[in-house]
Amino acid sequence: MDSLQIQSTWEDQQREWRERMQETGDIPHPVPVADGLVVTPQVYIVSMPKSGRTWLRVLIGKALIEFYGLNEEDLLEPLKLSVAAGILPTEFIHDGTNIALGKHWRELDGDKSAYKGKKVVFLVREPKDLLVSSYFSAANRKRTFDGSISDFIRSDQYGIHKVIAFYKSWADNQTVPEAFLLLRYEDMQAKPEASLDSVLRFMGVENMPQEIIAEAVQFGRFENMREMERSGSYNWRLSSPNLNDEEAYKVRKGKVGGYVDYLSAEDVEYISQAIAEARIPFL
Repeated sequence: MDSLQIQSTWEDQQREWRERMQETGDIPHPVPVADGLVVTPQVYIVSMPKSGRTWLRVLIGKALIEFYGLNEEDLLEPLKLSVAAGILPTEFIHDGTNIALGKHWRELDGDKSAYKGKKVVFLVREPKDLLVSSYFSAANRKRTFDGSISDFIRSDQYGIHKVIAFYKSWADNQTVPEAFLLLRYEDMQAKPEASLDSVLRFMGVENMPQEIIAEAVQFGRFENMREMERSGSYNWRLSSPNLNDEEAYKVRKGKVGGYVDYLSAEDVEYISQAIAEARIPFL
């Protein structure tokens, strides 16, 4: 079998896997990483969409590429990179909250037994910022929601009650995995190098030089990621469907507290009241 056939076979396996993930709600599965090689991840980086996972994916990818001398074209393929590096196989997952699925919050699976014996990095973001970013992803990028941002935050398929249900399911089950690391988007913004270092250590990376961590953080700055999306570099499969619409970019704002530019006082109060009543430790 020649190299083009091998690449085609692997791409077919990847496509079939991603279709299966969509059908089953984006839950843990063995994953094809090369032709004939299927790997069960040992570390899952779990988050709702728009929690900063693309940024974290780039940071991890760049650090592994530089430290282990791996293929730069695999920047957005953490499982492939982690297998090549000989560390714990690591994959990102939405655990049933994928925007394209549009699940009602009551349909989210509270059974986390599939993560038993695994390690979980749980990436969270301040809900108001998360919801604003999710709204533009659903309305302008994926076009799965047709309504106002006020409608969105109150929606059973996308809104604050879904965020609360998801965070509560993990707050109640954080002892199910073998190890659990809580990572906040706001901490990544405030201390990106320390945040990246903690995740890499969790993945089994030892003695990563601070210079490489700093280089990865510099590479992952907002302006560079936006340019990568605009140019389609590094096989950027997440490129915007409309390069003239800044709200349709995958890398949209990357700003803490940006919700104030979009939510009304009534919207903020609605979300804040729901969070206060939920009493979830992650929030």
